[in-house]
Amino acid sequence: MILLAPLVIMAAGLGLLYAGVQNAAYAGVPENQAGLAAALITTSSQLGSALGLAVFSGIATSRTSHLLAAHTPLPEALTSGFQRALLTSAICLVVAGFIALRASNTRGEPVAAKEPQRDLKPSYDPV
Repeated sequence: MILLAPLVIMAAGLGLLYAGVQNAAYAGVPENQAGLAAALITTSSQLGSALGLAVFSGIATSRTSHLLAAHTPLPEALTSGFQRALLTSAICLVVAGFIALRASNTRGEPVAAKEPQRDLKPSYDPV
């Protein structure tokens, strides 16, 4: 029951986040390449999740194993391992947020087409 409110808040936040990411990913994509864009964003999300879980689980396991080797009680070792992994995760999120704020804001606006060149003379020089 204690976790219900934070989980509801997290679910709402993730729902809003994913909708925004999907819209940004599809901005400016031609209609005939929408499927490719959808596949790329889905694949990136899945690979990023798997890689993040692997890295942060490795950090937690490494810290826990190190403390257990030093004869630290199991609950303290596990707590310290999770704490180290969550701290590293928070640092990565702050860095990602900073990068996102510094990145250029592209809205997918179409680029104006160049006017065709006229009165061109053919060139017979070999290239």
